[in-house]
Amino acid sequence: MFRSLGHTARVRLVQRLARESDAGLTAGELAEETGLPASTLSFHLSELRAAKLLRATRDGRNVRYAIAPDALRALIWFLGEDFCQGRSRLLTEPLSRVEELRAPATADAAEDDDLRNIAFVCTHNAARSLMAEALLRHRAADRFHVMSAGMRPRPVHELTLRVLEEADISTEGLTSKDLGQLLGKQAIHRAIVLCPEAQADCPNVAPFAQSVEYWPFPDPTEPARSRSAQLAQFRKVRDSINARLGTWLLQRGRSA
Repeated sequence: MFRSLGHTARVRLVQRLARESDAGLTAGELAEETGLPASTLSFHLSELRAAKLLRATRDGRNVRYAIAPDALRALIWFLGEDFCQGRSRLLTEPLSRVEELRAPATADAAEDDDLRNIAFVCTHNAARSLMAEALLRHRAADRFHVMSAGMRPRPVHELTLRVLEEADISTEGLTSKDLGQLLGKQAIHRAIVLCPEAQADCPNVAPFAQSVEYWPFPDPTEPARSRSAQLAQFRKVRDSINARLGTWLLQRGRSA
């Protein structure tokens, strides 16, 4: 198992699949996300399967890969029982630092509903969550630290930037980010999920946030009849998110 995890690409595959549901992802989905050539990806997946860290199941013509939880637990147990010879001071609870990050968020929530660290989450972090990040930062940067991320990030859609800029919303520094950059790394007071796909995975990612809300909006990146029709979709979603943020701010006694 240690040998298998001694490669950056395989570590990233395990991290990605750890965030997925038990159904896992197909090789095609993993290739699309990682950008790895099919032969290279196949090699890494084979190495992880040989180490029993992944399990594979047939799904029609595809093979789906998912974390083998018992094997991952066995690896952690080995670190405590054998590698550290049972000395608990050498190996603390694996999630203890995550809990330390969550503790301030929980304490703040008990004292103040005006929670500070806000993360908008969607599948690709290419449109909806980026719009929400830019819009809330524009309206309340002095009150909230705002960020966004995607379960399966893709490059920022060009129309995302266009519809924000035409509304005089700054797009400086707006980039697509992987949710793994946030999980367990910092205290998140409130996560706001903007699409059904990401919502389905919330049971896996909810522990990184003190509170999770679901605001579904249609995906403006879905193909349209024409360029003008797609632009109209982006504008409609932008305005819908902005209106929802206005209501959300008013509910907290803040000016919209």
